[in-house]
Amino acid sequence: MSHWNTQIPVNVMRQQGLGNYSQQRKHFQDISNHDNNCCRDVKIDLGLSLEENGFFQGLKQMYQMLKHSPPVVSKLENFLNTSTNPYILFLKLLFNCPDFYSIKSKSLPMFLIEEFRRFAHKYRSNISSLLTPELKVDAFKIVVKQNTQSVIKLIVEVFEMAVDREAFLSSIHCLISKKQYKEACQYSALLGLQNEFSIDDFLVPLVVQDKLRNVDDFLHSSPKHQTELVQFLDSVLSNASVRDTMGEYIENRGIPEVKYDKIHVKPWKRLVTRMVKMFKVSSDLTPNLNEKRNEGALKFLLHKRFIDNSFGNESWKEMAQEAVTDNANLQRELVIGVAQYGEVAEALRWAHFYNVDKKEWPYSVQMFEENKLSDSLTPLLSNDHWDESAGTKTTDYHSYPLSLDTINLVDTPIAFEVLLSSGLEDVEVVGIDCEWKPSFGGQPSELALMQIATHRGVFIIDIVVLGPAAPHLWQELGKHLFNNSDILKLGFGLSSDIHMIRQALPNLNFDTKQLGFLDLCSLWKHMDKYPKLRLPFEVKKGGPSLSGLVQQCLGKSLDKSEQFSNWEKRPLRESQVYYAALDSYCLLEVYDVLKTCFETADCPFDDICYSLIQHDGSLKKKPKKNPHRRKPEEPILQPPSPHLLPVQAHEVKFVCDTMLQGLGKNLRSCGIDTAILESQQEHKDCVKYAMDERRYILTRKGTFKMLNGYVPAGHCLNVVSEHKDEQLQEVLNYYKITVTKEHVFSRCMICNSNNFAKIQKNTMLTLYDKTAAPKYGPSNSEDEDDDFTGVSCDEGYDNDDCFGYSQASSHLTPKVSYSNNKKWELDSKIDVNLRLTRLGARIQFDSLPLSVINNYEFFYVCEECGKVYYDGSHLERVLRGRLQGIVQ
Repeated sequence: MSHWNTQIPVNVMRQQGLGNYSQQRKHFQDISNHDNNCCRDVKIDLGLSLEENGFFQGLKQMYQMLKHSPPVVSKLENFLNTSTNPYILFLKLLFNCPDFYSIKSKSLPMFLIEEFRRFAHKYRSNISSLLTPELKVDAFKIVVKQNTQSVIKLIVEVFEMAVDREAFLSSIHCLISKKQYKEACQYSALLGLQNEFSIDDFLVPLVVQDKLRNVDDFLHSSPKHQTELVQFLDSVLSNASVRDTMGEYIENRGIPEVKYDKIHVKPWKRLVTRMVKMFKVSSDLTPNLNEKRNEGALKFLLHKRFIDNSFGNESWKEMAQEAVTDNANLQRELVIGVAQYGEVAEALRWAHFYNVDKKEWPYSVQMFEENKLSDSLTPLLSNDHWDESAGTKTTDYHSYPLSLDTINLVDTPIAFEVLLSSGLEDVEVVGIDCEWKPSFGGQPSELALMQIATHRGVFIIDIVVLGPAAPHLWQELGKHLFNNSDILKLGFGLSSDIHMIRQALPNLNFDTKQLGFLDLCSLWKHMDKYPKLRLPFEVKKGGPSLSGLVQQCLGKSLDKSEQFSNWEKRPLRESQVYYAALDSYCLLEVYDVLKTCFETADCPFDDICYSLIQHDGSLKKKPKKNPHRRKPEEPILQPPSPHLLPVQAHEVKFVCDTMLQGLGKNLRSCGIDTAILESQQEHKDCVKYAMDERRYILTRKGTFKMLNGYVPAGHCLNVVSEHKDEQLQEVLNYYKITVTKEHVFSRCMICNSNNFAKIQKNTMLTLYDKTAAPKYGPSNSEDEDDDFTGVSCDEGYDNDDCFGYSQASSHLTPKVSYSNNKKWELDSKIDVNLRLTRLGARIQFDSLPLSVINNYEFFYVCEECGKVYYDGSHLERVLRGRLQGIVQ
């Protein structure tokens, strides 16, 4: 009986003037506004009384032996029920655990927490009034003495601390004042106090301490702080020096443990970018990040233009304008950068194009304009003469081998239908490539073109014009090409292309695995395993690139001057269309050359390609060996059997875990009382059966380790074998079980009952006549009998000798008669009209054909489930088969 006196705390509160909830909160706020030692000020006496200490010592000993088992749970619950305030008793028990400061998952403190959580939920209506704000604060101060976050989270939930969240403000401010930013951040998030704190309280300090995981956890539940923190971090990028700006901030606030190696422009930019992506913050809120990105993009473009000479004139102009946008600082940097590379005339053109203030021009540009060249300068400023010298091609590049009329631009639904109807007809191999505009700001790139090359020509699908507006056409393309494993799909660096395709065209709905995607880059790298392989024009320079592979296979490299283009601008230039077509068609040419090289070197080309396709077309690096890798688990040691002498099959009982259901049926066929867990049941249900019904537990592997501690040694067996017949022999040997012929098939295979009724043929015919005839037709074949035993051929009851049941069976040990001359009394309590057994189970006679009923004089009906069995030849076959050597 519970001894909770819920009126006592109320009386105490009334004596203190705390008659209602608002008064309680005001009182708590008054008593919690004290000095910085608030986190250590606990008003509960955590010492155990003599009675409590005696119980606690007994509980520890019991837990060491039985772990988290029903007897231990019952002992704890009974003692909690005797307490005037179970919450205080729980805190005292928890705090006095030896391993309170290092709580682990399977320890006494965690057992106390889990069980008190269940207890508090079960009796909440009776004990909720005992949970005062003062008690919640004390509980909080006690639990934060250890640093296991999951434990703190459970205590916050059990003590319903979020209901009185304001009561904990002073505790968290105390943590902040002590520079414990991590704890303050964690606890404020747990208690739902995000709106009570600014980013300066602990978020920015945690950022400079490089404790971003705590910041992320806090921000996930506070969109307001997401925006504020991103804007603050972005504002730092507007200063000349990130280190100096944040150094002053850190010094003013006295922040300790700062990771100064992270306080520089590059890592700061990466940090802002990471948060923008993680929390989907608009790039409009990060103008300084955008400018820094564009500065980097401009430097990259200048290098490609004037050092690599890999930019076409139009592409250069497009991407330079894309990088500088309308930012006056970047426009000025463009003029300065071009002039620094010695292109003074072009720098002057950009200065006029953007109306850059002459005072900000480089000295060389100013001098160039001041010279008496005004007559010759005018034509140089026109678009027709925009640095023609830079566009002169001096390299002989690989060219498109087919006529230009085989390049088809698919930018209308009609052209799309032509591609679907005839473009992919009789095609076995295609090359796939994609183009998109480089993104220098916060906005992600979007797919602009997708090229599909066959040996007859190239189809360039304009994603910008068509878009995903015609889902049925994209679905047809997915069906005919992307989901068609009969067509080999080639690419180079396929992962990025596939990512863009999936993002832009969800209606294609395809999976690269098992559907014939081959990355030629992976195939090229795979050649290193075959030293005899040589490409026709092998050149050892640079990293893996499509242009490099084309040069080694076809003798000439690709012209990549259009690669960095504004692929979203319409109409496309002819040079862009030509580049896109060649970029996809060259995949087919390279594939043919590689195939020839492999076959010439007598290497299994098809097998290698198939292997790469099966592995998603990518060669993964082997992980480095970890010297701290966990050692293989040691073999499970089984204690000695609890039986010193042999026991009869009817004298033992088992419960089989979900993974041993087949073994459970085999044990039942031997007449052994066996409970079998259903698939949806939990492993720990075995313990309940073991405790309540005195059963031995049969389980395997890791589950054995979990369940073995709940029961005495030898009462849980780790079954090693994988085969159910070998498992049966393993169990019988370990527990020294003797199985006789009288035991075999003495239990119902369906429900485990050994309570049967013996029914005459006339009664079965009466039952049969009272219902519709079964679907089986009459049969005169005696061999047919075994097919209708009511169970499968390896589970049935087929011999009269094996049915010797006691109608009154004990709960613990069933009484079984083993006399072969056992006389069955005809059961007169069968309800023929309702077709029910004495225990109310429906007699399942409709599974028997009439021919079987006519061939046998007696039938045996399970009282528990109504299953019908009869004599047959199956018993002898089983005795000579899988039970040979087992039955004595």
